[in-house]
Amino acid sequence: MDFTSAYRYMIERVSEAVLVIQDDRFPFANPKAAELLGYSRTELTASSLQRIVHPEDLDLVLRRSTECLGGENAQSCCTFKIMPKNGAARWVEMKSEAFIWCERPATLCFLKDVTDHRRIEEKFQRVVTSTPEGFMMLDPELGIQEVNPALLRMIGYDPADLIGRRIDGIYEQGSVEVYSASRDHMSFEANLITQGGGSLPTLFNRGTLRDEVGEVAGYMVFLTDLTELKGVQDELRRAEQRYHNMYRNAVQGMFQSKLSGELIRVNPAYSRFLGYASTEEMLQLRAGAADLYYHPAERQRMIKVLKRRGILANYEVKLRRKDGKPVWGLANYRLNSDESAEPIIEGIMVDNTRQKRLEEALRRDHRKMQKLSLLDNLTGLFNTRYLYQALDKIIDESRLSQAPFSLIFMDMDNFKHVVDTHGHLNGSRALREVARTIASLIKKPCFGVAYGGDEFVVVLPGFDKRRAKSKVEAIRTKMGRTIYLSESGLSVKLSASFGLASYPEDAQDIISLLGRADKALFRVKQTGKGSIGTAS
Repeated sequence: MDFTSAYRYMIERVSEAVLVIQDDRFPFANPKAAELLGYSRTELTASSLQRIVHPEDLDLVLRRSTECLGGENAQSCCTFKIMPKNGAARWVEMKSEAFIWCERPATLCFLKDVTDHRRIEEKFQRVVTSTPEGFMMLDPELGIQEVNPALLRMIGYDPADLIGRRIDGIYEQGSVEVYSASRDHMSFEANLITQGGGSLPTLFNRGTLRDEVGEVAGYMVFLTDLTELKGVQDELRRAEQRYHNMYRNAVQGMFQSKLSGELIRVNPAYSRFLGYASTEEMLQLRAGAADLYYHPAERQRMIKVLKRRGILANYEVKLRRKDGKPVWGLANYRLNSDESAEPIIEGIMVDNTRQKRLEEALRRDHRKMQKLSLLDNLTGLFNTRYLYQALDKIIDESRLSQAPFSLIFMDMDNFKHVVDTHGHLNGSRALREVARTIASLIKKPCFGVAYGGDEFVVVLPGFDKRRAKSKVEAIRTKMGRTIYLSESGLSVKLSASFGLASYPEDAQDIISLLGRADKALFRVKQTGKGSIGTAS
């Protein structure tokens, strides 16, 4: 096989859609491109850019192709919408570079379907833009990457004034007071510096975002203007004579209780916050305040800190409503005493439930985006990006624990015949069903990887060669007993060849281990297929 044929064979088998653009047409499209766009390869080669690219993005793609042919922005990415044959627009990410096709300049394009990722991003942006709280996204070095309109209104800056700056450059360093800190959350108060040089008392709630391997990927920060709350606190100190009227009409929940939990008084806002019909109903609670905490031990921790410090500001607490549902409050507690010198707790509570749920929703969306970037779109198995990330971590852990692990290369036998006989769509379905076969036989921490085309990799942490070979036999046996494509009305039998290598028996590093497994597979493919080759 000469170099050109080998290169074309490789392009035919890659897991990404590949197109060649020349004179605004497609002289070449690989099977993945045909599957993505829903056209046959013959239809694609007879199509123009105007037919495939969404009208809104046509100028962008034409300009990108022209720039690429002119040597500008080599190998850069752009994202745009396409119009598949079924008419349902999808988002793709395109990497392109200039090359020569049939002795004439052309553009080689690699397309990746990012529709699901794009939809999650758009939902994320809608939520962030609509929240009344200030919000910013930070990189791992605490640099500001994104801000929402509410934050800009709070401090009077334009986005360009903030993007790229470190967060600790926009508040007064000497005003910081930390309220709580853990591995993934920090809450502190500081004076935010406004455009005119003024100070805005602000509560910062910073949550940590982590990637699939647990490394810090960035931070999201909610900023709450404490001006109104500070005003309430100051008013309490300045105007005790107006205390009762304010207590009854305040928007914030207010209460007094004994250390035992018995409620002395509550205001209407506090009873509404916790779902009670009246203040009288709350005061009849047998256990009082102790019944209101979702985790009773949290109240004991709060009292312990309050006894030591006398005051506790902006303390996040999870409470239980009358109907049993959880709510979150942002509390300010003060230890005081009544007329008989018995210690009592006085508190102001702001409903923080909406922000807490928003933070959880954003965290879920971020995890979804992280997961989508590490999964193969066709099979649902992990992709090669995740494979190389995970292998580095596994081999480090194996060195420390002196535990083995094994790696299996798996290549489908005669799969081209299946595609030629039953079509590309059924070929893709067959690969998905084979992926389900693999997934059904492995449990975490083991995982499967779609390696490209009709090849898979299975990673088995903690498995020596004997156990790994037994697992391969199980996969091969189940494949042999499975009828594939039955849901499509077909009856197809499939088999595969396997190459197995184990750490530390066969290799001491990732590159060598991958090479040994690949060579073991190659020997099987050369000598008959359908069996298991082991590194030697």
